[in-house]
Amino acid sequence: MRVTEPQLRAVLLAQAIERIDTGRTLVSQTEWDDATRSAVAAARQRGVQRVGAGDVLLERAHTIAARAIGRDTTVAALRGSGAHWRWLARGLPLVALLMGLAVDRIANAHRVDLLSPPLLIVLAWNLCVYLLIALRAWRTPRAHPQSGPGAWLQGLHFFSRPGRGRGLAARIAADFHARWLAHAADVLAQRAARVLHLCAAAWAAGIALSLLLRGLVVRYQFGWESTFLDATQVHAIVSVLFWPLAVLFGAAPFTLPEIAATQNFAGEGAAGNRWVWMYVGLLALAVVLPRLALASWARSREARWQGHIDPDDAAFDALRAGLPGDLVIGLHGPQAEVLQGAGVLTPQGDHLQFGDVRQPVDAVLAWTSDAPPPGWQAAPQLALRWEDFGASWVLEPTLFDRLATALPAHGPALARLRAAWVDRSEQRFGQSLQALAQHLRACALLGPGDAAVRYAEQVQTLDATLRALHGQLPGPTLREPLPLRAPAPMTAPRRADKTALALGTSAGAAAGAAAGAKAGALIDIGTGGLTLGAGTALGALLGGATAWVLRSAQKKGEGDELLRHAAEAACTHYLVIAHHQRVPLGDADALAARWRAEVTGTVAAHGDALVAALKMEGPGDSAVQALLRTMLLGILQRSFAAEGNGAATAPQG
Repeated sequence: MRVTEPQLRAVLLAQAIERIDTGRTLVSQTEWDDATRSAVAAARQRGVQRVGAGDVLLERAHTIAARAIGRDTTVAALRGSGAHWRWLARGLPLVALLMGLAVDRIANAHRVDLLSPPLLIVLAWNLCVYLLIALRAWRTPRAHPQSGPGAWLQGLHFFSRPGRGRGLAARIAADFHARWLAHAADVLAQRAARVLHLCAAAWAAGIALSLLLRGLVVRYQFGWESTFLDATQVHAIVSVLFWPLAVLFGAAPFTLPEIAATQNFAGEGAAGNRWVWMYVGLLALAVVLPRLALASWARSREARWQGHIDPDDAAFDALRAGLPGDLVIGLHGPQAEVLQGAGVLTPQGDHLQFGDVRQPVDAVLAWTSDAPPPGWQAAPQLALRWEDFGASWVLEPTLFDRLATALPAHGPALARLRAAWVDRSEQRFGQSLQALAQHLRACALLGPGDAAVRYAEQVQTLDATLRALHGQLPGPTLREPLPLRAPAPMTAPRRADKTALALGTSAGAAAGAAAGAKAGALIDIGTGGLTLGAGTALGALLGGATAWVLRSAQKKGEGDELLRHAAEAACTHYLVIAHHQRVPLGDADALAARWRAEVTGTVAAHGDALVAALKMEGPGDSAVQALLRTMLLGILQRSFAAEGNGAATAPQG
């Protein structure tokens, strides 16, 4: 990901603040979260469907940097490139110019040497620099992104490590500078090269200017002297030295007689003026102009430079962990319609949905041996049996655990989605407990006479409430005549008092018994025929239990027993509704028998406490709900943990 220098500085500053300010004193955690959410919202407004770190890190960094620089001047200075580079770009060339002016002051002020050591040193040094630049440009670049003229700048990391004993702003600044040197070595190298080229040009210009200014008040004596060279050798050297001027500008070179006449400064120095101008021209041609061109080239590269940020780098792990996940899971199995449309959304913006074959998916949940659709075959396959996660809501967190293993990059989002899913299930369970407690409270107030009719109405109300909580269509009502169908006879286990519960007979001639039969038929038809889709086993269980309670309501002096049987019917009712379409056809009979035994045994164990709680004065149902929670969670855990799945851990209330 390519970024400009201001963008890179903002990102690195945000990283430094995040790493050093662990206590969130400069920028609070709430502000960090707000910045992330704002950046995510902006990305989605731009049309980004699945927001990644690269979509939000720039805007998030700018927001954090803006808040930080308004609170600390030291941190604020890190946002801009700083004035020091501007001062260096102006001050160092000026110093080099002054040094060039002073170079020839060291020698004899009245003599100009044809073989001037300052001239030869300046020319030799600059020619070596040009050669090195040409070799670096010609050589194949290294694979390392930070190799280049500024790689040596990374050595400054040692001097920029965060100090433990310094203040927060100082430690943030040190961490930022270390990051900046690591990411911006290339642009820093171009910036340094620009300044050095300007200094070299200014130095050569200072030397030339010194000659010209001194010539205004001094008569130069031109010549040369050497212990080892003769006039012929010096003439060859001078011819090569001033060859560019002769070729480009037609300057007349020094002849051999002229050079021989000035040996040991024997001449009158009439050629001093000519030599000075050739000296100045050579400095301009060989040093000043090339260095200015190289400085301009470095400046253009500096202006075009862009930094590189890898959104997948470990430095952005915290950012990725806080980003909302948008996951689509494909369902491949006979009960796919049960979860279709049962997505979940977290407060942080995470979204999980179950897609169909027309959508690309992140993973496929398959509980069949059939091959998934062609468009899903490239996605990770989760071989998870329906009985291990879909048979009951207490098993559903297993799905998220498997997804976290298959999609590790989405681990934080899946953890939040799992928590939201469990919280939603727990809320629905709590609301169901409230409806059950209110129902049983109403049953405790039933009196003789029309008890059966009133109970039938209460059952219908409970049925509608539970269906609404679990997203089901309401069942038929008692306002219209229903065809009476007696539930299949079932013999309940004996209670602790050895009294047999004869379930399933809805016959009776009395009006109350007839109403009870209608209610039992309503539940049977509504749950067995419309809800489970797995035969009438569970529906018959519920219808039979309800019919038995209605029959018991005709008797007097059995209030406590009636409440126990009403609790059995209510718990059975919840179990059936809560597992709408979840029970496979082949498992319905076995589960019905298990629930019949579990509900009867559980109510027998908690019946006295439940009856006592129902008879307590006051409107509060907390005690009743607590008992119902314990009873139903125990039934669910025992029923589904018996499938050989260790994941049947219900949420704790």
